[in-house]
Amino acid sequence: MAKDNAQIQRDKRAKEKALLDRIGAEKRTLIVSKALADALQVLGERHDFEEWQETVSTFLLNLAAAPAEESARFASMSRPEIVVTEKQSRQLEAFAKTGTEG
Repeated sequence: MAKDNAQIQRDKRAKEKALLDRIGAEKRTLIVSKALADALQVLGERHDFEEWQETVSTFLLNLAAAPAEESARFASMSRPEIVVTEKQSRQLEAFAKTGTEG
């Protein structure tokens, strides 16, 4: 008897899980912005990586193996400071009271 699509998918997931268990790995996904996709493309081309997963894995392993003082510059992320002006503060307070702008 032929397998239905649901059974084929269950078998595929079970096979993948068995492989991951055997090699001690887990499957993860990554949401990729345009900037991140571009960076992965540049690094892949620059260092001859064939797949983005290879790029990410190699850089993470090397970054983790480096001394903290060497890896720190690659681990810092710019976080813009958000400053609320007095006018914006008043507008927010008014909106909180009335539920409308202006």
